[in-house]
Amino acid sequence: MEHGSAIELPDDLVGERLLEGVHSPLDLKRLQETDLPRLCDEIRSFLLESVQKTGGHLGSNLGVVELACALHYVYDFRRDRCVWDVSHQGYVHKILTGRRSRFLTLRQTDGLCGFTHPGESEYDLFHTGHAGTSVSLGLGLAIASAHEKLRPNVVSVIGDASLGAGVAFEALNHAGASGERMLVVLNDNEWSISKSVGALARYLTRIRSARVVQRAQQEIHGLLQSIPVIGPKVENTLEEIREVVRHSIVQGHVFEELGVTYVGPVDGHDVGYLVDTLRRVRELDGVVLLHTLTEKGKGHPQAPTHPERVHAAKPSKTQEQSTQPARDAGKLEVIEDPRPAGPSYTDSFATALSAIAERDVRVHAITAAMPSGTGLTKFQERFPNRFHDAGICEQHAVAMAAGMAKGGLRPVVTIYSTFLQRGYDQVFQEVVLQSLPVVFCMDRAGLVGQDGPTHNGVFDIAYLRTLPGIIIAAPRDESDMRRLLELGLRTEGGPFALRYPRDNTPRDETLPVEERREMRPGAAEVLCDGEDACIWAFGALVNQALGAAERLRARGISIGVVDARFAKPLDEELLGQHMRQYRQIFTLEEHQRAGGFGSAVLEAASRIPKDNVARARIKILGIPDRFIVHMSSRDEQLACLGLDAAGVEKSVVALRRANLV
Repeated sequence: MEHGSAIELPDDLVGERLLEGVHSPLDLKRLQETDLPRLCDEIRSFLLESVQKTGGHLGSNLGVVELACALHYVYDFRRDRCVWDVSHQGYVHKILTGRRSRFLTLRQTDGLCGFTHPGESEYDLFHTGHAGTSVSLGLGLAIASAHEKLRPNVVSVIGDASLGAGVAFEALNHAGASGERMLVVLNDNEWSISKSVGALARYLTRIRSARVVQRAQQEIHGLLQSIPVIGPKVENTLEEIREVVRHSIVQGHVFEELGVTYVGPVDGHDVGYLVDTLRRVRELDGVVLLHTLTEKGKGHPQAPTHPERVHAAKPSKTQEQSTQPARDAGKLEVIEDPRPAGPSYTDSFATALSAIAERDVRVHAITAAMPSGTGLTKFQERFPNRFHDAGICEQHAVAMAAGMAKGGLRPVVTIYSTFLQRGYDQVFQEVVLQSLPVVFCMDRAGLVGQDGPTHNGVFDIAYLRTLPGIIIAAPRDESDMRRLLELGLRTEGGPFALRYPRDNTPRDETLPVEERREMRPGAAEVLCDGEDACIWAFGALVNQALGAAERLRARGISIGVVDARFAKPLDEELLGQHMRQYRQIFTLEEHQRAGGFGSAVLEAASRIPKDNVARARIKILGIPDRFIVHMSSRDEQLACLGLDAAGVEKSVVALRRANLV
């Protein structure tokens, strides 16, 4: 089968497709159990065809087809409760709950969200996108329904990598002691985005390795169920024997020590056995953990050899072109940057870090289960002893970096902006308060297009800027990525934060490196002068500011552009000059307006002595005080918010017409 092709159904399955008649879980329940394997094949084929057109999380969803079908077949989630951890593996759940007809809008503007979303369906309880919290949410739901006479069943589905998150263990610890009634389904495929790491991963491997027990108990179960009358009674007696055998192979069940009843491991792709097992565990009291073994990307031709590659599919070119809608609000025009694109900011960071690490053996790289997404795969191959994957444990990763810095190393913590929020207390307590030289590299800082509000990295300036002694910088291009990273690793006496978006750097850089201003904290760079107004831009949006300046010059309007380079500390000397020189200063950032770069400029302006006769008015261009929904691309989000070159041009022209510029 070629890459991207759908599963070939056997001849006896060709004809009227079962999936065509499943518009809700009620339709699913009308099927015979013997029909479920065929339905699962059809769903897997549908996913391969549709997700590779739209883009999205493919591998994880191919792995939970049978599990999702079995859960909806056994439970009634109109009353029962189901929480999908991270929820990026909720596509099958969406298909079964009436959203199949909208799948070609997945992750597109005004289309289906790539995660569960209560606004889409009554079956979606939460809009989540961060790992490890499903057990906590499930326990809360179980507690909330404790007073009900007919209590709903509560199911939390969590992956093996997410189970390694500290919050998941905290929840299991509490749940086991609480005596509440809930089911935790451990979807164990040995991968998150990359290979799962840590002692828990090794522990689960030991359980997985007891395949002989797993196969034997499934075969014995089938045999006993076929014996009339006495079969079920004999099976109950043998349950204790199975436990003894299992404990003799895998010593000390961690879950049971927490007060959790452990069931498994079971084959997560045997839908019939899953249905039967779920019916049995549904009758158990207390907290039950059902351990299912699945294959990430099952059915995809590259899954056995490249499970990391099939984690997420990029949209096809034709789909990208066909999903740039003209939105009703003003017929939004998305204007592509005419300048050729260079390497991605992520690749630029990775190249620079490896080059620095060649010269400085103190440099270590840390990530939290995202080595490929953060560009550290090559670093890992080149410097295996200086690469550290902490798993989905951002808090631990940051605290560990503090210890490494205290010991004389120069740790670089590379985490998506949205996920560094999870380690905020450690950033404050273990790093900033101790004045330790840790470099934080925040990938995906800004808008992220199809992943939407759970992944938009638009709060980091605000949540870091208030911490004393931290330096916050952002590069506009590849050269400044290298120069800022070098500066960060030279900086002593405190942390250095570097933020950059999920996008490509501009190919034609504005100034040769040798002509650029010295890179030192708080030193901005004037890229062009103007007459009446100036744009102070931060990070990648410097390129949008330059584009706006070109468009304005074509209108006969001269406007200056400054690459601020630092949100903290600011170049207050240059700002003071510009406050006297210009009538209007615009600040431009890919961040919430509240507490961001523009707020920092306003605060600095308020400190300028009155005798300087400052006259400029300051207008902040940034993200408004609301969550920004997913769209087909980051470019479209920027255009929608007026933060692209065309939008900045319109803002300047509007103020000029109001006689303010």
